[in-house]
Amino acid sequence: MDNLTDIKEIWQEVVKNLGTDIGSEAVDLWVRPIKPLVIEGDTIKLEVSDSIIYNTVKDRYEGKIVALLLQLTGKTLKVNYSMSLTQVEPPPQSKATPASVALPANYYSFNPNYTFESFIMGTSNRFAFASAEGVAKTPGHQANPFFIYSAPGLGKTHLLHAIAHGIFKNNSSARILYTASENFVNEYIDSVRGGATEQFRSKYRKLDCLLLDDIQFLVNKERSEEEFFYTFNSLFESKKQIVVTSDRPPRELALGQRLISRFLSGVVADIKIPDFETRMAILRQKKEQHKFELPDDVITFIAENVKKNIRELEGCLITVVNFFSNMPVQPSIDAVRELIKDHISDQDHDDKKVTIELIKTVVSDKYSVEARDLNSKKRNENIAFPRQVAMYLACTLTDLTQTDIGEAFDRDHATVIYAKNKIGQMVQTDPYFNETLNQIISKIKTVNNQG
Repeated sequence: MDNLTDIKEIWQEVVKNLGTDIGSEAVDLWVRPIKPLVIEGDTIKLEVSDSIIYNTVKDRYEGKIVALLLQLTGKTLKVNYSMSLTQVEPPPQSKATPASVALPANYYSFNPNYTFESFIMGTSNRFAFASAEGVAKTPGHQANPFFIYSAPGLGKTHLLHAIAHGIFKNNSSARILYTASENFVNEYIDSVRGGATEQFRSKYRKLDCLLLDDIQFLVNKERSEEEFFYTFNSLFESKKQIVVTSDRPPRELALGQRLISRFLSGVVADIKIPDFETRMAILRQKKEQHKFELPDDVITFIAENVKKNIRELEGCLITVVNFFSNMPVQPSIDAVRELIKDHISDQDHDDKKVTIELIKTVVSDKYSVEARDLNSKKRNENIAFPRQVAMYLACTLTDLTQTDIGEAFDRDHATVIYAKNKIGQMVQTDPYFNETLNQIISKIKTVNNQG
């Protein structure tokens, strides 16, 4: 495939081969709407039309896309996504910006659909929503920094973009930047390699508002964390707004204490799983927004059964609408149940939660140690390693905080964080261990469901 030098031809081949792998329906729904922009160095830039496509492609198909690109180009490419700006109108005063001021390309790349008006407020997100509105009205004042945390797909990114839109209403020339911390890290690395660290620092430290998504990706990246720390201080001392999101509260991040203490000095808000009423409101809003034709009983069925993730909730709605728009059948509950069966929460299993005691029992049996030894002061490897595995599984299979998990093993939460990061790294790099861990998880779930 050496003759594939044009990005459009390369992308056509990717789409074609991906269709063979995941099926034409999945490709048509999630991949064809993507627009390839450019290949620069070791990065391919793709434009997506909305966050649902972005999150689905990144979570489900990015690995396959990267593998196909390697076959076609001979290079392992990183994927950089940008949101389509076809519906975005830059603030009127941006045209009056002096030519000498270089604005980053994505200063105004905010999703036009992510506003406060389109955000569905419920008991699960009321405080986070109200705090975000306050930030947009008076940036850099009371709620600074503003830290939002939740499980993935519950609306953190929506609030970040809404804050940007809200600030622009009062100050159309505000210098605002939204970026994921993963991009921050990559950008910093590139600036160091290219001898452009001063330009990097100037870009970030002259902002009026920095919106940083998924701060947890700074964990174990010491130099990038240090650079962000100094960026944070520069913005904070200049009374500029800083908003950060994470998948866990500040104290559970394995970051430096000085950075965590700064997060805790501002407003910290969490977003919980939405209740049924909120899920119904979200689905009805999407139905009206896109003029979807679906009966109310189908909407209700989705809201009742897809519970844990707004992104997944919306994805199920789009999947159902797409199916009935292209298939000669009438919408029915039975058909919908089959379409979204992988997303339906099993109420019986939801209610039967895995306990730490069960995890200890299965893990100790696997590694031929006494369960009580996992709480002992013994530090020899044949005890310490199973203890770390058990802590990691407690983090992934239970809803307990890391502090609670630490107490269950007579350890502090820092020990739990270390275990989680260590075992998580092994999962990514050691296929043999990953298989072993999957066997342990399977046994835990089997025993739990039988008990």
